[in-house]
Amino acid sequence: MERLRFGIIGVGARGICNARAVAARPDIELVGVCDIRPERLEECARQGITAPGFTHYPDLLAEGLDAVCINTDNNVHAEITLAAVRQGCHVYCEKPIALSVADAEAMTQACREAGVATVVNLSMRLMPQHRKLREMVQQGVFGRLLAVGATHPKISGLLCQGKGHKATLDPATWGSLILHDGVHICEWLRFMGGEVKSVYARTVTTGEDPWNEELISAVTTHEGGVMGSLGYFTVPFLPQRQYVVGTEASGWPAQDENGPCIVIARGKEEERVPVEKPALTGDAAAVDEFVRAIREGHRPYATMEDGLAGQRIVDAIRRSAREEAVITL
Repeated sequence: MERLRFGIIGVGARGICNARAVAARPDIELVGVCDIRPERLEECARQGITAPGFTHYPDLLAEGLDAVCINTDNNVHAEITLAAVRQGCHVYCEKPIALSVADAEAMTQACREAGVATVVNLSMRLMPQHRKLREMVQQGVFGRLLAVGATHPKISGLLCQGKGHKATLDPATWGSLILHDGVHICEWLRFMGGEVKSVYARTVTTGEDPWNEELISAVTTHEGGVMGSLGYFTVPFLPQRQYVVGTEASGWPAQDENGPCIVIARGKEEERVPVEKPALTGDAAAVDEFVRAIREGHRPYATMEDGLAGQRIVDAIRRSAREEAVITL
């Protein structure tokens, strides 16, 4: 089998993990790694990634690649994706795919028209316990689905305390916090509850910019009358939790001494269903999904279309808070 020619653009914390996963596969030739920060290329070399280093992504694209993994700062995802697609490259992109819905739409359309495979790292979709929970929902284990919800605290702390996540400190590069870090939580509501029909949200911040959101509460409605709720906070006063509620039972992903599991609650009675650990996890699993999408036409865990859908949900949450109105998608 002819080896796929891959390039990694952006080799910070996420990108270097991609590079290791790609370099480990015998069916991929890692043609090069690229980053505007030379010290990151040096770190790749120290970690045994021997592919040539580039500081300008057009130079790497000119090497004749089959596919790229884009893990750069968020504000250049759109630019690099569009350039890669013009070269006929399949695209793996870190979330969020862009800083605006308009850019996300342009990226998605370009990939669709070019017929390239895409993967977007909406990581909650990849986790085996969330895949299992969705499978159980679709199988009717919980009865008719009534509600889905997620709470997601961050440990960064509030701006008024002199703290702040990098997205709240530099939204021009990373986008808002709910976009940069929270888009996969927002899209999880769609993943589990079906297409989002409307959003109503309130947000609060302690920063000077009233739309640099730190505390976010949202209610969503989904196809089939399913209700959704989201709580996203920059303070760790709650455990992270996702859940589904049906007419027969409720359920949520958990971890016990035996590994990941799904808890099924019927009144006060609880049942724990073990989740089988897949052969590949994390970045190795994500890269494998990408390769299968390229070679076999496999529908991966998340595509550019899913990235766009998540971006639209985030945009609706922010617009709803600004306009104090229900936003219809």
